[in-house]
Amino acid sequence: MHLGWLCATGWECAVVSIAFLGGTIIQGLAVLNYPEYVFKRWHVTLITIAIALFAVLFNTFLAKRLPLVEAFVLILHVAGLFIIIIPLWVLAPISDATTVFAQFSNSGGWSDGTATMVGLVTAITAIIGYGCTVHMSEEVRDASSALPKPIMSAVTLNGSMAFVVLVTLYFTLGNLDEVLNTDTGYPFIQVFYNVTKSYPATNAMTSIVVLAIISSVITEVATASRQL
Repeated sequence: MHLGWLCATGWECAVVSIAFLGGTIIQGLAVLNYPEYVFKRWHVTLITIAIALFAVLFNTFLAKRLPLVEAFVLILHVAGLFIIIIPLWVLAPISDATTVFAQFSNSGGWSDGTATMVGLVTAITAIIGYGCTVHMSEEVRDASSALPKPIMSAVTLNGSMAFVVLVTLYFTLGNLDEVLNTDTGYPFIQVFYNVTKSYPATNAMTSIVVLAIISSVITEVATASRQL
């Protein structure tokens, strides 16, 4: 019984964690666009609540539209890959392969092994989202044979796309210290701006990420509701 409640609570916490991620990215854009903006932690709390509340209301009143939204986000997800990487490859100074693949930098204060293991958390977190599919299985015919195919297809597609984005960012990163110490809190936002030199372009490229995250919150709420 206790394990069941822990699982249910875990999925509810996942909803908030993804909403928090989206909120901090939105706040990072505010920092970039408005230098006079004073960063406050409670601001991101309110943004997180707004995103989570939107997801709950969507699942309450527009649940039948969820497949349509997911189809739209899938198109945006794939198209967004090219919308992001093409400007980076075209506009950014390209680092040489030796710098990208043979030069390592660890400024975190921990050993390389510890830093590597901590860094894996991000990749693992992205992968566990595929478990949402299983929790929706009661609404799928022949779930045992129908679900594994989209799960493995999603892993293959997203893994390949993530690798392309990863390599692209490595080659177009620019000054590592500047990117890591950005006031936005997110190095990728700073990379977008350094490459494009345009606030609208940076906002548009980052908005693709934000929309994908908000859609993840919506589907996460749908999944978490099946745990109760």
